[in-house]
Amino acid sequence: MDSQDEVQKVGNSSSYRSSTITYLVAGLGIGATLSLFLAPRSGAETRQWIADKCLNGIDTANKKVRQTRLQVKGAIDEGQQKISEAVVAAREVFGKS
Repeated sequence: MDSQDEVQKVGNSSSYRSSTITYLVAGLGIGATLSLFLAPRSGAETRQWIADKCLNGIDTANKKVRQTRLQVKGAIDEGQQKISEAVVAAREVFGKS
């Protein structure tokens, strides 16, 4: 009997957490929407602000992608150089024997 009660408590706490998170996300969405509608700016200004924020976000994401691409390229080049050095060293060892 105790194990069934424990299973039921675990199931209830899991569903409680998911419903809490759902309500939190819904509340944040409603709050964001209301803040846009009740903002002291005109519709055109608000749309321009949203567009600017989106473009800034895209620019930031593009910069991060470029930085990451350069880092990955550097790591790949370094790895290729180490492999080439290892191949040369192996050829020298096997060539001498």
